[in-house]
Amino acid sequence: MKRSIVVTSWDDGDHQDLKLAEMLRKAGLAATFYVPIFGPDGNRTLRSGDLRALVSEGFEVGAHTMTHPVLSELHGRELWIEVSDCKHVLEQILGREVQMFCYPCGRYNQEVLETVREVGYRGARTTRMLCHQNSFSAFEMPTTLQAYPHRSFTYYKNLGKRLDLPRLYKYVFELRRLQSWVELGKTLFDQALEEGGVWHLYGHSWEIQKFGLWEELQEVLDYVRDRPNVIYANNGQTLDILEREAQPAERETVQ
Repeated sequence: MKRSIVVTSWDDGDHQDLKLAEMLRKAGLAATFYVPIFGPDGNRTLRSGDLRALVSEGFEVGAHTMTHPVLSELHGRELWIEVSDCKHVLEQILGREVQMFCYPCGRYNQEVLETVREVGYRGARTTRMLCHQNSFSAFEMPTTLQAYPHRSFTYYKNLGKRLDLPRLYKYVFELRRLQSWVELGKTLFDQALEEGGVWHLYGHSWEIQKFGLWEELQEVLDYVRDRPNVIYANNGQTLDILEREAQPAERETVQ
């Protein structure tokens, strides 16, 4: 059995994140909460005290823009403000550096990616699914699964848009038969245990509340918790681990 990492991350900063954090604490799982300063449709996000409490409990807080726009539709100064100002606001609230960023709706392009890097983030998470490899760009961190009952078409679209033909083939002939996102998550976790890599669950607490997915989420968390030879990490810690593991190989190449 190879070394595996279990990662979770949660977007939009909804007040239901506090309920989610309690579930994660009880399961012994780490998480990154990506918080916009103003939520989708102007919705209120977590208060300053809530954010500081999450950090004090060992969770990571990452940035998710000022107003949750589709960043690929922005350019220049407007794009810079969305990406940069949210970092500064969160750092003032938390009294520490905010290293991780998440692209709203998973939409980004080369200009967005370069802006995120230039602002000074360590890395950024995407919404690419069905991945568990441990080799990827720090600014295009993929995920394994969303805590949501997607139709098969969503997975086809997600894989096809990035021309990931090997995983598209695997989904069509191996994974599509699974009856629920819970079964899919368990199967992909088992594969990550066997092959090694990063099993990354992401989602939105408001969506879990809206569609009554709390029990299903608990089943998934219970399945992946307390496993030997598994590291439980947030997004920033995951990049640290993978970077350290890559360094010996890099030194051998140089020699």
